[in-house]
Amino acid sequence: MPTSDEKRVLEIIDEEGGECSEVKVSGEMGLRLDYIRTILGSMGRRDYIDVLKRGKVRIAHKGWKVLGKQPKFRTPWESLAGTEEETPLTPEERYKKWTGQKTTNEEEEKSY
Repeated sequence: MPTSDEKRVLEIIDEEGGECSEVKVSGEMGLRLDYIRTILGSMGRRDYIDVLKRGKVRIAHKGWKVLGKQPKFRTPWESLAGTEEETPLTPEERYKKWTGQKTTNEEEEKSY
């Protein structure tokens, strides 16, 4: 179970759309950046957040559960489930698409 500071961190990240910077969290909480990084590192190790590049953090699935909300981001395996593989375009079709002409696939879709 997260501490009160950790829960506040989750709420701040949620207010920012589920992803924000360490500096934003530090400023909102009025705490030093090095202490916030310690808290975020601990939360990352316990899978409440995902620590991204360049000082960004995102609420992980476990963090959304603590907030009692549904995740705003799909996990990699959810985004792969149910997707249909698109047929690759031929070089001619890529050229037509690039120049703004209709490709064969678009013409077939409109004929229905």
